[in-house]
Amino acid sequence: MIAALAAVISLVFVFSRSAAVETVYPVERAKTSLFRRVWAVASGAWRGAAASVENMRLKREIASLAVLRSELDRLEAENARLRAGLALNPGTKVEWLPAQVISFGGAAAGNGKTLRIDRGALHGIREGSAVVVPEGLVGLVTAISPHTSVVTLVTDPHIKASCEIETTRGTGAPPAPPRGILVGGTDEILVLRHLTGAERAVAHSRVVTSGLGGVFPKGLEIGTLLEVRRDEKGVAYEGEVLPSVDYKSLEEVFVRSEE
Repeated sequence: MIAALAAVISLVFVFSRSAAVETVYPVERAKTSLFRRVWAVASGAWRGAAASVENMRLKREIASLAVLRSELDRLEAENARLRAGLALNPGTKVEWLPAQVISFGGAAAGNGKTLRIDRGALHGIREGSAVVVPEGLVGLVTAISPHTSVVTLVTDPHIKASCEIETTRGTGAPPAPPRGILVGGTDEILVLRHLTGAERAVAHSRVVTSGLGGVFPKGLEIGTLLEVRRDEKGVAYEGEVLPSVDYKSLEEVFVRSEE
C-alpha cells in the first residue's frame, strides 16, 4: 500500500515537473530568441560602425595621397617652367652669380629702393640683369661700376614686371592665366595693375613672372595675391600682392648672367 502510494506520488511529481517545464519553455524560447536577435543587431551595428570607421580612414588616406600627388604634379610643372625660363635659348649659357649685399639705399634711384652688391662689370654683371633670391624676385641691375652694381628693387615703380596669377588647372586646354603688370609698392605690399582675366584670379594664389617682355625669366615668384579690386577710376582691375621676399633682410643675392 505504501509502495503504491509512493509510486503515485512519484508519477504526480514527474508529471507536475514536466508540466512546469513545458509551461516555462515558451517563455525561455522567446527570451533566447529575443536575446539572439538583439545580439545579432548589436553585433551587426558594431561591425557596421567599425567598417564605417575603417572606410573613413581609407578615404582620408586616399585624399591625402591625392593632395600629395597634386603637390608633386605642381612642383614638376613648376620645375619645367623654371627650366624653360632659365634656358629660353638652347644656345645661351645662363648662370646665376652670387653677390653680397654691401649697402641699402643710395643716391642712384633717389628713393631708397635700391641696394648695392659687391659684383660689377669685372665679374660679368650687366645692366638689365634680373636679381633673385631663393624666395623670389628681388629686382633689376640698373647701374654698374667695375666692382659693384646697383640693384633697383621691384618695390620701385620704375621697375615693371609682367606677371601672371596661377590658377587651378582643369580638364582640357586651360585658359590663359590672369596677367598684370607689377608697378612697385612697399616692402609689405606690391601692386599689380592692368589685370586681365581678373574674374579667374583667386586670393592666396601665387604670383610669378610671366616671361613676357623678355626682361625677367618666366616663373620667378613675386608673392601671394591678397585681393583684386577696381582701380580708382573704376574701369580696370588691380591686385595687391604680399611679397615673398623680405627686402630689408637681404644679405646675398643672385644675378642672372648670359653668355
